[in-house]
Amino acid sequence: MAPMSSADAMKWLSNFVSSVAIVMVNKQLMGSQGYAFQYATTLCGLHFLCTMSVKFFKPQAAKVVGKSADGVKELPRAKLLAFVGVAMTSIVSLNLSLMLNHVGFYQLAKLLQIPTVCLLEMVFFGRKVSAKMAQAIAIVMFGVGVATVQETSMNFWGTVVALIGVLATSAQQILVSKLQSEYAISSNDLLGRTAPLMAAAMLTIGPFLDQLLTGSFITEYYWSTESATFLIASCLLAIWVNISQYMCIGTFSALSFQVIGHVKTVFIFFFGWLIFSIPITINNVLGGSIAIGGITYYSHIASAEKEREKVATRGVGV
Repeated sequence: MAPMSSADAMKWLSNFVSSVAIVMVNKQLMGSQGYAFQYATTLCGLHFLCTMSVKFFKPQAAKVVGKSADGVKELPRAKLLAFVGVAMTSIVSLNLSLMLNHVGFYQLAKLLQIPTVCLLEMVFFGRKVSAKMAQAIAIVMFGVGVATVQETSMNFWGTVVALIGVLATSAQQILVSKLQSEYAISSNDLLGRTAPLMAAAMLTIGPFLDQLLTGSFITEYYWSTESATFLIASCLLAIWVNISQYMCIGTFSALSFQVIGHVKTVFIFFFGWLIFSIPITINNVLGGSIAIGGITYYSHIASAEKEREKVATRGVGV
């Protein structure tokens, strides 16, 4: 197995730490036993508003029109807007799904993102998954399913919205990888171009969508020093989450990001128990153990296949 480089390991570690941290902060900010800030879509808009700061850190060489000497190409406006539309659809549909469905079915729908990414990549890019890779993915899905899925009752509109969310989220992650590769732009550059549009759109529709979901407008929320502090912490962590997520998907793939990313789900249970005293069930422990085993197996298979591709490429070039 080809070992993961220290730089790649740092990208995964960065995304893992930031993702778990923001979940813990948001639990306190949004939870009924915390500060009950229920305006999830508006919060996403604030996250992207703060993420706009990455524009000030991207290399000047990326600010070009057309194609520069270093290979960077301008991202067509139509594709940029299409990406923003898909990303917005993902956020809105996931929030609606959480409102319309039981948490168990919501978690089950999120699990479907893995096979959906596989299907979309096969249909549109001709990428196939090996039998061993499929086995590893099945183990991960089974483990996460055991750990997270409890009640799975369905309803028509909830199912429709959940499926839209699965498709949109999977497509968004594939596009992150595709656009970075096709236009030779860095993860920060892509994030810097999309964040302002995402912030504008989400802050425009977010308060009204949140009013529909919660029954109150954001101006009715009573702020305290503590809740404002947690909001600021959430926004700062969101910058870190977005940067690390785009880096991971751009470096590896949407599929690997989905599969290996489920280790965060397992640790969220642990930190939820440690910080908030949320009970851990035998299903959480058993399913989490199976999922980590599957993720380890997946990482081994992915590394081995990547190494074989390198060897084959060298052989063709000789």
